[in-house]
Amino acid sequence: MATATSETGSVEETRTKTPEPPRATEQVHVFEPYRYALPKLGPYFRDVWARRQFATHMASSTLKGQHFDSFFGQFWLVLNPMLLALVYFLLTSVLGGSGGAGASAMAHFVGLLTGLFAFFYTRNVIQFAASSITGGGKMIINMSFPKVLLPLSTTFTAMLTYFPTLLVYACFYIGVHHSVTVNILWVIPIFIIQTVFSFGLGLLFAAVTLYFRDMSTLLPYVLRIWMYITPVLFSLNYIKSKTVPDPVTGKTSLPHWILGVYKWDPFSPIINSWNTVLVGNGSHPFAKGASYAPQLSELAVGAACAIVALVVGAWYFMSREREFAVRL
Repeated sequence: MATATSETGSVEETRTKTPEPPRATEQVHVFEPYRYALPKLGPYFRDVWARRQFATHMASSTLKGQHFDSFFGQFWLVLNPMLLALVYFLLTSVLGGSGGAGASAMAHFVGLLTGLFAFFYTRNVIQFAASSITGGGKMIINMSFPKVLLPLSTTFTAMLTYFPTLLVYACFYIGVHHSVTVNILWVIPIFIIQTVFSFGLGLLFAAVTLYFRDMSTLLPYVLRIWMYITPVLFSLNYIKSKTVPDPVTGKTSLPHWILGVYKWDPFSPIINSWNTVLVGNGSHPFAKGASYAPQLSELAVGAACAIVALVVGAWYFMSREREFAVRL
């Protein structure tokens, strides 16, 4: 019995010491510390282009969800900036004494509509994009796709809400100026430059809002202040005329540093190009006349600002895209 037990024990020890056959190699996931870096741009932009219909369909569905595709929805899109333009028209004409009467008053009102409609488009692009990432949390967590499609879809949404205002603006424009010239075609490159500029800022604020959630509350006030330091309510030449010393008293109506604020505003060349092409840019707030050719220097500066805004906004957004799901 002892011998059998020892033999049995030796057999079990032998089996225990026998090495197990090698297993098939398994995929090992190594989690490295996160580094801010851009993805491979070629595959990334090919993926964005392949999913471009996602952005357009999402924009149209967003408008339907907010009832902007109905008559009253589109009517409110037009009525809101028109009422605001009427308020500013009363302030600048009654209090400032610059509105004139009759045809000159209507020309001044159309000039206000020009700047306000253009600025509202940029404002909507930035505000919609700023909330695109925080508002699409479930989609970002559960799906793998280029996140730049979300602010791109909100840009399409802002574009679709902007087009109805152009039809109303065209009615006022033709009613005041009665004719157009070929120079009005300059609005196409100006609109493209403005869209690129607005989309770049939208990308920047979309990523910033994810880290600082209070930015969504602060942003409307920042944009409203920005409107006052941009030639929306008054043309740039009008500000220049108010900073020139009076030949008799030697005093100026406005301090000279205000002109520097207007000049260094990156959005000023774009708005001033709108004013120049559509309503002229004379010494008065909005001079009588229509369809002037813009200054190429202003267009070049506006295009440069748009490219810088797009590059900075895209770099900041795409370099932090991998962290969006964690931050949400």
